[in-house]
Amino acid sequence: MKAASNRLLNICSALVLMASATTLSAQEVIPLSDSEIRELAIVFAPASPVGNTDGERVPATVIASPDASNTLHSWFEGVLDQWHVAPGDRVEAGTRIATLRSEELLTTHQELLGATIAREHAEATLSRDQNLFDAGIIAAARLDSSHRQHQQAMVTVSSIRQRLLGAGIAAEDMDMVIRNQQATGIYSLRADQPGEVVRRLVQVGDYIADGSAVAIITNDDLPWLRADVPAYLAGELSTGQSLRVVERGAELTLRQIDRQIDPQSQTISVLAQFAGASTWLPGQTLTLILPPATAGVRIPSSAVVFNGADTTVYVRRPEGVEARTLALQTIGRNYLAASGINAGEEIVIQGAAVLKGIQLGLGGTE
Repeated sequence: MKAASNRLLNICSALVLMASATTLSAQEVIPLSDSEIRELAIVFAPASPVGNTDGERVPATVIASPDASNTLHSWFEGVLDQWHVAPGDRVEAGTRIATLRSEELLTTHQELLGATIAREHAEATLSRDQNLFDAGIIAAARLDSSHRQHQQAMVTVSSIRQRLLGAGIAAEDMDMVIRNQQATGIYSLRADQPGEVVRRLVQVGDYIADGSAVAIITNDDLPWLRADVPAYLAGELSTGQSLRVVERGAELTLRQIDRQIDPQSQTISVLAQFAGASTWLPGQTLTLILPPATAGVRIPSSAVVFNGADTTVYVRRPEGVEARTLALQTIGRNYLAASGINAGEEIVIQGAAVLKGIQLGLGGTE
């Protein structure tokens, strides 16, 4: 018992010498019995291979699919008159989202009515002139002129309708204006794809400029994630690679890596798509894990001691503890050893400083 106490006293004295010591003896075995290990409060744990939860961690933001438009725009200026959906509502393509009162659309409706009347008149004139030509009453030149006027009237109507269709106005809405012979200027904004209403960007009574965003509707594609990755880590990433976020361990597939470094932050933007359905909302911040480029064994930070540029890990041996110098790579809060240690070997995760003190003061021989 006295010998054990003296040994512990010597160990404590060795810790005092650590500040002035400069070298450790690598691959040295420190003889320690099981009872001494318990008295020194040294704790071991088996080393494990790195997994998909290891690696550098960076903040990332959930976004809607960049391959599809998610913003509903108004292509006519006007005043928002009514909302027909609320955030969280499920919509299908063609669902009416909001209604505007638009003087600009009123003018376009009037143009459509006028062009439709002109087309009908041109059709009637062409039909009459065709009959007159067949009867030999008019010349071919007059019939050709009627054909051209009819074609021009058709083009005018078609161009106006195409403009209205491009603005999201349904064909049945245009047909109703023509059928009633009344220009209303009522602009119904409709969803162009199925999805969920995420956000209303304006309020009833607001003036909406031509081209302004009115609402955000997520489509049915899987959500994506955007992250700014330190440039020195970008070389370890490749498109198609499997990634993971800390939250719920959700998996993603890396889809895009920018090829230009931000000069201010020295980062590169990456885009990844979730591998399965999720409840994440656009704008939500998650933590993306960037896995190490090479396989190896995970070494907890608590197991590593430093001696200049060297890093030492203490490994259990039958006769005590071996001080083993390893080449380590940083992977987030832990380290990776690509060689020099095997998964399953027991390493010191508590008490490494005590063992360093023994090396420096006692050389592991007493």
